Formats: sequence, C-alpha cells, structure tokens
Amino acid sequence: MLPVTAAAFLLALTTACGGGDGSDSDTDAASGTPEPEVTADSDQEPAGENETEEESAPEQDSALALGESSGPVPFVIEHSDGERWEATVEVTVDRVELGENAALEGHFDAEDVEGLRPAAVYITLAHVSGDDLTYNYAGTNLRVRTAEGESSTEIAMIGNLQFEGACSDDVGSPQEELPAGAVIEKCKTVLVPEDSDPAEVEIYMGPSYFRSDPANLIWNLA
Repeated sequence: MLPVTAAAFLLALTTACGGGDGSDSDTDAASGTPEPEVTADSDQEPAGENETEEESAPEQDSALALGESSGPVPFVIEHSDGERWEATVEVTVDRVELGENAALEGHFDAEDVEGLRPAAVYITLAHVSGDDLTYNYAGTNLRVRTAEGESSTEIAMIGNLQFEGACSDDVGSPQEELPAGAVIEKCKTVLVPEDSDPAEVEIYMGPSYFRSDPANLIWNLA
C-alpha cells in the first residue's frame, strides 16, 4: 500500500457517554504525517460555520435491513449567505467491510488505535429529484455501533486513506457534484472495536456533522 498522502488528519473518538478533551498532535517522522489527536466527543456536534439545518427526514418507524433502501427522504441545506440546496434522495447501506488493527500501523499513533480496526461502510446514494447538490456528502454523516452500544471512531483528514481495510479509491468523492437523477456509490471509513462485531449503522441526513436525532436512519447489520 502507498503511504498516507494527507496533509493532516484528526481522529475523534466517540463514546456512549461523551466528554473529554484532546491535546495537540505531533508529527510522525517515519510517515511525514501528523499523529492523530484522539478526543472523546458527544454525538451532538455543532453545525458548520456557514450552514444551518433546514429540515430533517421524517422519523423512521423501524430499522432497515442491510441492502434495504431508505425510500425518498429530504436533504435540505441552507447556507448563512442565503444559498440553498433542496433535494430528495434515497440512501442504502450496502455492506460494511472490516479490516485488521495491524493495517493501521504507521498511519496512527499505536496507543490511539489500540483495540480498534477499520470498517468501510459502503453506501448507494440516489438523487431522486430537486436541486443539483454541489457537495454530495448526503449519507456519510454516520456512526457504526456495536450491540453493546459502543460508537465508531471518526477519522477526519485531508486526502485519501490508503491502508488495507479503508474505502476503495473508486467510490464517489464528496466534492463531486451530484445532479438530479444520478446514482453513485459512496464509502466512509471509521474505526470500530476489534473485539465486537458492528450491529448497526446510523445516518444523520443533515449538514456537515453527525447528530443524534429521532429522524436518523438506522440499518441493522445482523
């Protein structure tokens, strides 16, 4: 595998209880990339600087099965400068591929990823109708949870993740415009406990950051 090409990245650990602070990261001399910072955050995260949530999907009656479509759900974003995107999309969690902890060696501080392994969540996103989406990150604001309620660890970085178990390179980019009628495959890599199997994927259909919300879409992985 090629070395990580990211200029910087942040590793945020999400736990069921939340709370805690991180510290400044150091640069890994071997890889030339900064060591990730690990912090414990709640599921509730602030909206992006220039974005406000306009509306959310209707509350889901029951969890979906792996490979089952969400059906049409609204995806609406309004920027503080007045620019607005309003679309109807369908999301399907197709599969979750698990890697090994050993694949993370050289990419993260070993202490930060102890007991964790990569999980690549593959999603199909269909733009049913509405405005062309300049940023097609709909469907990737997600958490993977175990049966014990442990949440996945978020990886935020600039550049591609290039280690075994991460998303493949041939999936759609969040910077790629998504016009009405388009259907693309997307993927997000997170870290999950290596001693527990993932039990569900929860997706927040809002702007920028994952939030716990009654309208979130949930897929059972069992």
